[in-house]
Amino acid sequence: MLKTAMRTFVPACLLFVAMSSSQVHAQQGYLVNANDKGVIIDGYDPVAFFTEKKPVPGDQKYQTAYNGATYHFTSEKNLKAFVKNPEKYAPQYGGFCAVAMSMGHLQPIDVSLFDVVDGKLYLQRNAKAAGMWKKMGAKMAIAKANENWPKVHAKHSSYLTAAQLSDNLELSLEAAKAMVDAGRKYAKEHRAPGGAIAIVDAGGHLLYLERLDGTFPAAAMVSYEKARTAAMFRFPSKKLEDAIIGGRGSLVTVGHNMLRGGLPIHYRGRVVGGIGVSGAASADQDVEIAAAGINAKFGQGTN
Repeated sequence: MLKTAMRTFVPACLLFVAMSSSQVHAQQGYLVNANDKGVIIDGYDPVAFFTEKKPVPGDQKYQTAYNGATYHFTSEKNLKAFVKNPEKYAPQYGGFCAVAMSMGHLQPIDVSLFDVVDGKLYLQRNAKAAGMWKKMGAKMAIAKANENWPKVHAKHSSYLTAAQLSDNLELSLEAAKAMVDAGRKYAKEHRAPGGAIAIVDAGGHLLYLERLDGTFPAAAMVSYEKARTAAMFRFPSKKLEDAIIGGRGSLVTVGHNMLRGGLPIHYRGRVVGGIGVSGAASADQDVEIAAAGINAKFGQGTN
C-alpha cells in the first residue's frame, strides 16, 4: 500500500491508499491487457505503430475508450483515425503477447517488440518471444493464437476492470495515534477527569485505543462502540441518541451504541473511519474531545 503524505499540515486523516491492480481486465465481455488505470499498451499511441513504425508515447489529453480499455494518442489526428476504424489499429488479443497466446496463455508485453502483419498489430513480451515469433513464422503463430484466443477470452472474461473497482482508502496507524494524541491534549487542557479515545476504520474495526489514567474501565468499550457506530452509520452517534430521545425507541434493537461522543472521520468526502470518546466530564465534552482528535494537524511531505 502507498501512504499518501501531505505537503502542508492537514487534518489527521493521513491515509494508506490501495487499489487492486492486474494485467488482466475485462469489461462488458472484453479481455484487455490494461494497467490499474485501465490504460492499454502502457499508454503508447496504437496508430503510431502503423504511421511512425515505432512505439510513441501517447498523451492522456487525446484519449478514447474501446473494448473496455483506454487508449492514448499523440495527436487529435491519430485519435480521430482510431475512432474512425478502431479494429484496424487496436492490438490483437487485447494487447497481450501474441506468442504467449499461440501457446494458450496470457503474458504482458514490451511495446518495443511489435510486428504489423496484414495490417494488424501484434506485440511480444520479451526478446525470447520475439525470437520464437520469427522462428515459428508469423503466419503459423497467428493461426495458433487465433485458435486459442476465444478459449482464453472465455476463461478470463469474468475478471473485473479497474473501472469497476474503487480506491480503498484506509486510515494509517500514524493517523489514528495522532488523533488520539490531539484528543488527549484537549482533555488535559480542558481538565477532563479522564477519557477513553478509540479510533476505528471504515468497517468499524478497532485501530487504536487509549484509556487515560483514572478513567473507569468500561469507558474503553464504550468509546470503541461509539466510534464503530459513527463509522458504520456515517454520521455522529448523537443523531441516534437524539432519535431515541425523540421517541424512536426501537433503535435500541440495532445493536450499536447510541450515545453522544462518536464522530465519523472524513477524507475527500468519504468516511474512512470513526472516533469515539467516553469518560470525560460530560457527553458534550466527549464530543469536544472527539472533534479535537479529528482536527489534529500533522504530517509534512509531498502530495
